[in-house]
Amino acid sequence: MKKSLLIILSLLSVLALASCKNQKEPVPPEELCLDIQKIQMDMEYSALKEFYDPEPFEVLKADVLAGKADKIECIYRLKEIISSYHVFHLALQTTQDNKDFGSVIIPFYIMLYGKDYHLYAAAEEYKQYLGSKLLEIAGLPMQEVIERLSKYGSYETPSGKQYCLSHRITVNTMKRAGLAEKNGSVKIKIQNKDGEIKIVKCKPVEALKSRFYAVQPTIENPLFTFQDMNSYYGIKASQEKKTIYVHLNTINGDPDYLFTDLFKDLMTELKKNLYEIVVFDLRYNGGGKASYASLLTNLLSVSRQELEKYNLALVTSGNTYSAACWFINDFLMFFPKTVIFGEETGQAIYNYTDIYFSNILKTLQCEFIFPQGLDTANEYLIKRAREVTHSDIHRGTMPDVEVYENFEDFMKGEDTIYNAIYDYFDGLPRSQ
Repeated sequence: MKKSLLIILSLLSVLALASCKNQKEPVPPEELCLDIQKIQMDMEYSALKEFYDPEPFEVLKADVLAGKADKIECIYRLKEIISSYHVFHLALQTTQDNKDFGSVIIPFYIMLYGKDYHLYAAAEEYKQYLGSKLLEIAGLPMQEVIERLSKYGSYETPSGKQYCLSHRITVNTMKRAGLAEKNGSVKIKIQNKDGEIKIVKCKPVEALKSRFYAVQPTIENPLFTFQDMNSYYGIKASQEKKTIYVHLNTINGDPDYLFTDLFKDLMTELKKNLYEIVVFDLRYNGGGKASYASLLTNLLSVSRQELEKYNLALVTSGNTYSAACWFINDFLMFFPKTVIFGEETGQAIYNYTDIYFSNILKTLQCEFIFPQGLDTANEYLIKRAREVTHSDIHRGTMPDVEVYENFEDFMKGEDTIYNAIYDYFDGLPRSQ
């Protein structure tokens, strides 16, 4: 009996010690304030120093010292402050070791198709809702949801802000925005393909422990490589549509398939004399390096006379940022007759910040990204901005033909934007 009691007491002691170890130690407020101060120093050094307002940072530091803001509160307050500058290359991102912030997520990935949001991927227990149109979250219409969530990201244009749901969304962020219950559950209102409306209460999932399933089109389309984020870039061709598609998912170099290889493959395809249209698709291109943008533009400009024989099209969206926008504007300088299809870019023309720096904040477990230079003196960019946005240089590059992706077309293996390109150039000679 005594032996059993001793064993039980020993086990209880071990459990008590384990419990103590698992309790989170409070972060000293002075250390949090030091990280905030580092951000302030970076802001004073950055290209945005003329616009830097120290007051919100000072108020936050005072709240931290008064015990009114812990680590998580600090991160969200900083995100809101930084978001107010509306600069893509000014951002606070949590690092991988920050388990408190982003390891638990909602069980869906959401994609924007035109004006509608659809459940593009889902955790296993919710995969029966794949493809459903998302109508409400927490009883709120989607535009109100966007307004609440976009406060915690760096968005420059109205188009870019609409895509704030198109990434992994943490339960902490949903709670902060008033879109999740205390236990992390999220209530969504959806409409399935048959028009049936349902309200589903979803439980959160562990990001690294959950398997997600993506929606699959009824008819596969081999041209949809622009959705393959594992592919940097590539070329597809359709003799039926008399079109070559250059998919640019990033402006970064692939050591196994260089931009010079891409250019050679494009020229080889053009020599077949089977095509009338060349499409450069950057709708999901979040950027890369400006040096690669210049390299690709220079390669294409070498064959300017050859490319000008074709009807040239660019595809953009609110997901198009940074070096992708540099490429677009350089491309338009060499090929001014190019027609842009899709949406306004996520990057505003005035905010081409090019090179940015970062600073690791160890206490917050975040990385602060800030721009080195702001290209406000580029007369060509400002001239084009005024031409395409009717004088508002704080908007992105606007399309000549506004057209949006459509979920129903996607499921049928069709691309609404490509169809608009075919229709636009239908009957036009190559050289026009």
